[in-house]
Amino acid sequence: MKLNVRDIFRIVLDLLLSLLIFFAVFQTASFFANNYLYRIPEIREYVWLLRGTFGIESFKIVILLIATGLFAVWTVVRVRKYIEQKQMEHIITELHYIAKGNYDHQISIRPRGSLGDVVDSIHALVKSAVDAMEEERRLEQSKDELVTNVSHDLRTPLTSIMGYLGLIEQGKYQDEQQIKQYSHIAYEKAKQMNVLVNDLFEYTKVRHRGTHLNRTQFDLVELVEQVSVGFRIAAHEAGLQLRVETPDEKVEMWGDTDKLVRVLENLISNAIKYGKDGTTIAVRLFDVPEGVAFSVANNGQPIPDEALPNLFERFYRVEGSRSTKTGGSGLGLAIAKSIIDLHQGEISVTSDAEWTTFTVTLPRTVPPN
Repeated sequence: MKLNVRDIFRIVLDLLLSLLIFFAVFQTASFFANNYLYRIPEIREYVWLLRGTFGIESFKIVILLIATGLFAVWTVVRVRKYIEQKQMEHIITELHYIAKGNYDHQISIRPRGSLGDVVDSIHALVKSAVDAMEEERRLEQSKDELVTNVSHDLRTPLTSIMGYLGLIEQGKYQDEQQIKQYSHIAYEKAKQMNVLVNDLFEYTKVRHRGTHLNRTQFDLVELVEQVSVGFRIAAHEAGLQLRVETPDEKVEMWGDTDKLVRVLENLISNAIKYGKDGTTIAVRLFDVPEGVAFSVANNGQPIPDEALPNLFERFYRVEGSRSTKTGGSGLGLAIAKSIIDLHQGEISVTSDAEWTTFTVTLPRTVPPN
């Protein structure tokens, strides 16, 4: 920070005033020394020694040296204090500017010492406040989007249910067979709503910051094989071959088996639903540098490249009618990602002309002692 002419004038004036004070003190000390201290024999001998050495016939040399040193120290302290005061005023001025909403502004000076630490702390505090406001804004927007999406996805099946039950209520049917048809459609729509409500509940539960994992020790090989076996009939009915590849030895893990089962079930279920134009679903368990991973792949129709970054967002659908046709809620992959995040793992997807592969990577955790 540069000092202007006014600041320099004030410093010089302050030093001149200090010099006058020191001169008065010096004269007082000199008078006291010559009239009182000089009468002490030991001191008088010391003064004679100084006079013979330096040619000064008074005790003023000692006082002069002391006064000069004190004045030099006083000058440095006063100048530093004045500069620090100006720096503090400058920092306060910029703080007021930041407080008016200019949160991207940073204080233009960083003094040395503790005042510089204060500036760094201010920057960190402002950044933390901005991040908190952005997070709050994002959460508020997220809530609004959630309400909008849920309202839309509930309204569609609810409209169908009310429509078909209304036809039955008003007697607008030809025979009992048509009543059963209307009832069946209403029942299927009700099941679709139930899936959405259950998935929504699960999503909000795993997204909650205080979500607790019921961790137990388990064999990941056994978990993958048992879950995969449960889908063999569904895969066969869809005309798909379910292939499972796991290592011969156990893979001991520490995690929430119920939630991990849900992730694997969701991935295999999606592979069956959206890979019907393929021939094979491949489930693999293998080691990776980060720990251990399992993947679910199908050789059906690939996912468009532009859709891949959004797959794990809630209610995202590659096709607008996809959820209606398959009975999905659009929350399955969002739930899966939240569960894997709770396990400090990662979930990713790749898709090309041959395979669409979802891969889950988990750290090799061990139970606490």
